[in-house]
Amino acid sequence: MDTALDGHARRRAAKRAEILAAATEIFFEEGYGRATMDQVLAKIGGSKRTLYNHFRCKEDLFAAIVTSVSDRVLAALRPPLDADDIRATLVTMGIGYLNVLLSREGLALYRAMVSEAPHFPELARTFFANGPGRASDHLCDFFQEQKMQGVLKVDDPRLAAEQFLGMVRGDVHLMTVLTIRKPRKAQIKKTVGQAVETFLCGAAPDLCNS
Repeated sequence: MDTALDGHARRRAAKRAEILAAATEIFFEEGYGRATMDQVLAKIGGSKRTLYNHFRCKEDLFAAIVTSVSDRVLAALRPPLDADDIRATLVTMGIGYLNVLLSREGLALYRAMVSEAPHFPELARTFFANGPGRASDHLCDFFQEQKMQGVLKVDDPRLAAEQFLGMVRGDVHLMTVLTIRKPRKAQIKKTVGQAVETFLCGAAPDLCNS
C-alpha cells in the first residue's frame, strides 16, 4: 500500500514539474497577458481535469513559476555550514544570488514582470511577495542571527538585507536585462566582492582592517 502511494506521489510530482516547465516556456515567450491555460494543455497533452487538478487558474500557475525561481534564489542565499567567516560567506551567497538572477529563467521572469506589472497589479504583488520579498526575508533572518552573535552591527537587519542585495545586483543585472552586456565570471566575482567590502565597512568596521 505504501509503495502504491509513493508511486502515485512520484507521478503527481513529475506531472506537476512537466506542467511548470511547459508553462514557464509559454509565459516567458508570450507574456502573462497573452498566455493561456489552453496553450499549456496543448503543449503537455492530456485532459483539462488533470491540468486544473494541479493548478486552479493561470494566476496559481504563474505564482508557482515565481516560487520555483525564488526557491533557487533562497538556496543560493543559504549560508554554508561553516559560516564562521562572514566575508567568505557573503561572497559565496552573493555570487549564487546574482547567478540565479542572470540565468535565463531569472532574466525572463524579471522582464515579464516589468512588462506586465502595470496591467496586472495583483500579479506584481504576488511576484514581489514570492520573489524579491522572500529573498530579503531570508537574508534578514541570517543578518539577525549574526547580529545576535555580535558579528554584525546593524540597526535594521531587514533594511541591511535589502541594501546588500541591491549592491550585489548593481548595474550588472540591469545591463544584462537590457541585453547591453552579459558579465563574465570575473566581473560577477568582482562586483560581489566589492559589495561585500562596502557592506562590511558599515556593518562590521572591525573587519575592514583585518
